[in-house]
Amino acid sequence: MTNRRGSDTRRGSVASRRGFLKAGAGVSVAAALSGCIGGDLAGGGSGGGSASSGSGGVTLDMWLSYYTEGETKRTYTDEIVKQWENETGNTINITGVPYTDVSTKFQAARASGEVPHLVEVMTRPGILAGGAGLIINDIFQSSDLADTVSEKVIRGHEVWGAQSTGEKGNLVSIPIGFRPYFTAWRTDWLKQANIDPAEVNHEAGSLHWRDDIPAIYDKLKRTELGQKEGHFPDSTGMKQSDEEYMSNYIPQHGGSLSGVVNEEGTEATIDSQAGRDAVRLQKEYIEEGYFHQNSINFGDEESTTSHWSGQIAVNHIQDSTDLWGDYLEEQPDAMENGEYTWGLPMNAGTNAALAWLPGLGFIADAFSGGSDQQALETAMGFVEWWVADGQRAVDNAKNLGFVPVDPSLIRQEDFFGKTSMHEEFWRGAAMKTLENFESAVIPAVAGADAVTYEIPRSMHQSVMSQGVPVEEATANAAEQINEILQRNQGGGGGNNSSG
Repeated sequence: MTNRRGSDTRRGSVASRRGFLKAGAGVSVAAALSGCIGGDLAGGGSGGGSASSGSGGVTLDMWLSYYTEGETKRTYTDEIVKQWENETGNTINITGVPYTDVSTKFQAARASGEVPHLVEVMTRPGILAGGAGLIINDIFQSSDLADTVSEKVIRGHEVWGAQSTGEKGNLVSIPIGFRPYFTAWRTDWLKQANIDPAEVNHEAGSLHWRDDIPAIYDKLKRTELGQKEGHFPDSTGMKQSDEEYMSNYIPQHGGSLSGVVNEEGTEATIDSQAGRDAVRLQKEYIEEGYFHQNSINFGDEESTTSHWSGQIAVNHIQDSTDLWGDYLEEQPDAMENGEYTWGLPMNAGTNAALAWLPGLGFIADAFSGGSDQQALETAMGFVEWWVADGQRAVDNAKNLGFVPVDPSLIRQEDFFGKTSMHEEFWRGAAMKTLENFESAVIPAVAGADAVTYEIPRSMHQSVMSQGVPVEEATANAAEQINEILQRNQGGGGGNNSSG
């Protein structure tokens, strides 16, 4: 019997609206299939271990963080896995581990020798560092996924592979979807500013932060909406303390595709020209009144709520397809009436933008360092079956909020163009981002929590609240990040390989 372990722990301050794609999204979710559903990993469940085939099939252990984000995602995943189990005779034990707990839970599992075979690494790729990830280039290249996955998506996974193994070109994770980061504009603001939606949405291409945006935001500021107290054209779409800020804006300014560190994971890049320019942009745009004056405390939930209420004109959508469901659920009439229009990520000279990359990391110890070929082939076969099929790609989009990693599926499958709203969101903003933007990613290095959260948070606070010059703040941050990277390099790398 398939084991399902997890909790309903939700991420974010308004997680109650994250049970997305209900009636407003037009999604019919199958009833939950029977299974052994118990507590989460903290409740004493086994963390994983070696694959077994006592009943004639292979048993794999898989940790999924999105599995804890509500009944829709959990039920759908159970249904998909059960279908695969019935077709193959293999078994997958799923453990739901909240995103905030993955790092500590994995460290404990690794110390005990009871690691899972597969771990979702979308927001915590740092767990793959220190030799934890298995190099899977050979088996990936022999799969159908190698011929269909967008090179832009694989590029982000290659950054993680290089950082976690110390060697460029290595893969230790494979994509199960793509969650781009782009813009949603309120058409009432645009109408008051006499701005045609086509001037800012996906038809306009990517707007330049310095060359295009000031003139647009000046027009928005002069509108009736823009003159209201507490109303601004934009917020940053994220707290300055969140890792997303530097992993998005540094690449947009021509810096590392991994934000505050280089793509090898060996050196800080926060004190580069691109890093300093990224920090200056937000500081200046807050001072100019382009960004909400309290942007330093605005995350994606706060920005989305302000967008719905009309307080900001444009929202930079993180986890965009997840929030597509939020907009459908919370703003169904506005969505259907064309009160939002969807655009590409901004740029500052480089078409690179943060992308959340839902992916599965292959854990070396669980595959006996790559020697357990049967388990390895079974795991790759499952992901191939799950991701490369057109109908399942549609179902993953509906139920999990994943953009297909094969652009041709977006063009071919009717769902992605069934209404003008779908056409604009999926085949306009989502597909163009997938095809035209390099995927910037958060770092997959040991000590990632400090590197991507704590140190940038302190840096931003010093600039915005204490008046520390940008150059001094970024230099201090780089010194702290480099200390962590150098301290951990002795335990990094590793030559685990499936070949």
